[in-house]
Amino acid sequence: MGSVFSQVGSANLNHFTEGVFLDDLPLQGRTYTWFREDGKSMSLIDQFLLSESWCLTWPNSFQLALSCCLSDHCPLELSIDEDNWGPRSLCMLKCWESFLGYNTFVRDRWSLFQLEGWGVYVLKEKFKLIKLALKEWHPRHSQNLPVRILSLKDKIAALDLKGELEVLLDGEVEELLGFLEELFSSSQINSSICWQ
Repeated sequence: MGSVFSQVGSANLNHFTEGVFLDDLPLQGRTYTWFREDGKSMSLIDQFLLSESWCLTWPNSFQLALSCCLSDHCPLELSIDEDNWGPRSLCMLKCWESFLGYNTFVRDRWSLFQLEGWGVYVLKEKFKLIKLALKEWHPRHSQNLPVRILSLKDKIAALDLKGELEVLLDGEVEELLGFLEELFSSSQINSSICWQ
């Protein structure tokens, strides 16, 4: 069931938004926010209207139109252009300390960076370099973590089933304990990455 929005209604809405100083943000992601099922009609009817003080506080805000999926309206997300906030700071994942060789890697890389200059400048540049090094290091150590977890669960399940039918050999029991320990450790790391 459609609704009719007259030109008078449109003029009244425009007059109201101008009177209370509401601003419409730029739209990104899509050109229109509503689509008729047959695809023959589309319109820009959904939008954020924000106060002037909001726009002054967050000058790099924009509205992002996402995919419609099952609805005929696109969900809108109020976003802030993070590129305008300057360089990102160095972030450390808490789980990195759980990876074998992390401390040695950081210590060795840090001592390799030989820079000269004022103390604060040297520190800043070393942080930049260690950030790049960790960016390359992280994927190698956390790659396919969910796949590894599933594989470990399959191996544990296979040994559990075998244990139901016959007594496991000492080597198989050791293997099972190793899988369980690795599964626990990998699950903790994966949870830490997801949480952070």
